[in-house]
Amino acid sequence: MGRLSRADRRRQLLDSAMEIIRAEGTNALTLVTLAEKAGVTRPVVYDHFGTREGLLVELYRDYDQRIVAAMRQALGQRARSLGAVASVLTTAYVDGVVDAGEECEEVFAALAGSPETRKVLRESRDFYIAEFAAALEPFARLDLPALTGMLSAVDGLARAAADQRITRADAIATASLIVKRLAAAG
Repeated sequence: MGRLSRADRRRQLLDSAMEIIRAEGTNALTLVTLAEKAGVTRPVVYDHFGTREGLLVELYRDYDQRIVAAMRQALGQRARSLGAVASVLTTAYVDGVVDAGEECEEVFAALAGSPETRKVLRESRDFYIAEFAAALEPFARLDLPALTGMLSAVDGLARAAADQRITRADAIATASLIVKRLAAAG
């Protein structure tokens, strides 16, 4: 087997990091444990992420990219009405949070622990607000407070579904209704 490309190695490292978190929790994740798990030398891991915080940031950004990729793909296929856009946005978001599971919550908690990495969480929120605004723009122009409230509601419902406090279907239906109503009012 040949050497992996940089992108393939990065994917392998991110997947291995999530395996460590899933099995042992975020506290067990270090660049050294990642190198051991992935079967690579420490310099390879340091070259990709620099620090543990850099690894956590990349894990969270990877999570965001997967959710938005699912949103964009579904929007391209089915987004012909406000109702369809609301359904696509909320389904992709809820499914992404549910699929990411506890591992993503652990990464989120670790990032929230320092001022430097909290910036990443703010950037993530701004990223989703921009995605929601762009998707809804043909039907409504919403201001930042409305988009922020919309995203907060969708995120809260998605996390409740991930924690199995409510069903996935209820999270999507309620989130979709909130998105449609706020957009229609905007």
